[in-house]
Amino acid sequence: MKRQKDRPDPATRLRDQIPEAGFPRGVGVASVTTFVLLLMITAFTALYLSTAGPLSLLRTDPGGQVPDEVTAGRRHATTALAQALATSATSAAGDLRVAMDSGVFDDTGDNAVLARLGETYPDWRGIAVFDPAAKKVVATHGEPVAVENLRDVDITNLTVRPIARPGDSPLVLTALPLTGARAGRLLVVSTPLRGISAELGKGIVRQIRLVTPDGAVLSSSGAEVPGTDSVSQDLLGRAAAAAAAGESGVLTGDAATDPAKPGQQVAPVVAYAPITSDGTAGSLGLAAVTLSRFPVEPVPLRWPGLIPAAALLVLAVAGFVLLRGAVVNPILRLRADALAVAAGSLDEPVRQSRIREVNRLTRAVERYRSKLARRRPRDKVKPMLSAQLVVAMVTIALLGWSVAVAATLGRQHATVSPTVLSEYGGRVTHAAETLRRSLAQGLGDLRSVARLGATVPPDRLDGMLGRLAENESRFRSVYVADAEGAVLHQEGRESLRDPGKLPDGWGIRQHNTSGRVPVVYAFAHLPDSGKVLVGEYDIPRMASVLDPAGGRVRVVDEGKRTIADTQGYLAFSELTDAVLVKNIATAQSGEEARESTDSSLVVASRLAAEGSVAALKWVVVADQPIGSLGVADNTVRSGARVAALLAAVVALMLFAWHLLVVVLPLRRVAESAVPIAKGVGMGAVVYPQRQDEIGTIASCVEICRQALTDGKTRLGEVRRPVGAATDETKLIQRIEAEPVRERPRRPELAGRGRSRR
Repeated sequence: MKRQKDRPDPATRLRDQIPEAGFPRGVGVASVTTFVLLLMITAFTALYLSTAGPLSLLRTDPGGQVPDEVTAGRRHATTALAQALATSATSAAGDLRVAMDSGVFDDTGDNAVLARLGETYPDWRGIAVFDPAAKKVVATHGEPVAVENLRDVDITNLTVRPIARPGDSPLVLTALPLTGARAGRLLVVSTPLRGISAELGKGIVRQIRLVTPDGAVLSSSGAEVPGTDSVSQDLLGRAAAAAAAGESGVLTGDAATDPAKPGQQVAPVVAYAPITSDGTAGSLGLAAVTLSRFPVEPVPLRWPGLIPAAALLVLAVAGFVLLRGAVVNPILRLRADALAVAAGSLDEPVRQSRIREVNRLTRAVERYRSKLARRRPRDKVKPMLSAQLVVAMVTIALLGWSVAVAATLGRQHATVSPTVLSEYGGRVTHAAETLRRSLAQGLGDLRSVARLGATVPPDRLDGMLGRLAENESRFRSVYVADAEGAVLHQEGRESLRDPGKLPDGWGIRQHNTSGRVPVVYAFAHLPDSGKVLVGEYDIPRMASVLDPAGGRVRVVDEGKRTIADTQGYLAFSELTDAVLVKNIATAQSGEEARESTDSSLVVASRLAAEGSVAALKWVVVADQPIGSLGVADNTVRSGARVAALLAAVVALMLFAWHLLVVVLPLRRVAESAVPIAKGVGMGAVVYPQRQDEIGTIASCVEICRQALTDGKTRLGEVRRPVGAATDETKLIQRIEAEPVRERPRRPELAGRGRSRR
């Protein structure tokens, strides 16, 4: 009795003989896997699609903060300031190299040499000839030069050293060892470090510090930071230490009440960047540290992803229940009934299904049972749905959710605060000022070379042009032209300017308004020679100066034609965007042009109102897409697009997985099982093509086919045919043995046989 209880029933024993693989096979794996993925997307939608971010649930401080775009902008602006300071600090070094090639030091009198240099380079504050061995100044011109900062310093090549001045902007000492009769002496030039006052004049930066490699403050410009402001002092100290190590970045402090506006909360923002330059020696390895204060903006705590997440959760649960109830469970019931019939349990009828693909097989298996049991089959049940239709309905519902989220949250416009627009406008203005200064310095260098080269031999003038083209990357070509504009001698690349008479005097001009490349040049007449010194500006180098502003920055002329662009463009292409054109017109009139649209920030600034650059009548216009800003609404929009894309991918995966793993294999088994139930194709072997529930059903169909052909003794065991599933199978009829009959003998052989015996 105990052995009979422990013995499994025939259906269980047959099921153990038929192998079924695990994940990822199985008719229920697809629905479970997609359900779990949809739950993960639901959690992502609910938590990530918020203006405060998913970590806001862990924060206890509901206060505001400085927008991320503002802090990132201060980092870019400080990096641009460091580059401008490096260019300003090394400008005199390039001029000295050109002056060395001019032969100006061939004059025997030191005072005469210094006087001529001072006349050629009016930006130099003071010039001195210093004897390091005697530790005294041999000759001087202009303001006194602080040569005591160079004592006990071994100078063997061109050296640049910034020095501080109490209460004033720093100076830069540029020392050049002299040769020939003045060997052992130094020519020391004192120039101002430009760019600090212009940055402070915008009103955004409160203080600028220059930090030495050992972390000491070389100079400090702007408003003083009170000693009681421990937050700002700590940020400045940390920034100075990081900048001294050659790093760049930005630090933000805690908000506090603004002394100027008691009702407003402001936070200190400290940005730092190294000041580096190649080709010179000395302690130029400074770092720029800027301190700014920006209003703190409250972070709007909104969770727009909760409703879409709830809708997706409902769809995920409903789809899972529908797939399990309409597809998976009917197949599992069919598998259990098919195992029972194939095992020889013919008393219970096969449960019918309303799903078309399953219904065909349940009717076929029921016919097998009725034939084997010699009973009447159960009444037919009319199918109502198709498994493929159910899967398609769930897929369409999920795709509809994806489209709805992408069309609503994925396309919403971000709100930009006035602080972000003001900070971006300041960066564009700084970039325009840097470009104006670069153009003006290029013209100044040409005029200086023209003064020095007026009386030098042609070979030395050629050397000066070569040195100018080598040192000044802003020029693509430098050449001397005659009175008719024909090129006499050229350094650098080939000239693009068409031959023609050049204007009188000196200045900067735009040569063409159409063509392949814009041609912009500076010119200066050589005194008493009838020749003109011309330098053509490098347009890509001009565009690179505008890169720190961010976004797409363009330079347009008076006719709104594009001269330079930080992104790809067609030369002289006319701007047609209404917003850009309006802001350009506003900037040309001298007014401030800043505007925030639904899709971008637009800032326009006139390049120059006076001076030599003003003759170009250029406008710098910048367009920053709001989608690239780090504002909260952009995070929601990006997250909504990601969630919509993930849900669409899961929906398509759900449809393809069910179609390839469940629906189509089920139909293939039905195509083999239905003819057998009708008594057609009894010799065709049904091969299980998959090791899952559907493969088990196919094995049961094959067992029933064998039982219908050979008798019920075939039930309850698996007989696997030999060969491939593509081989043709033929049913061989049973051969019955016939009785052996004795062959009759001929009469003439009968007697012969007896005689032999």
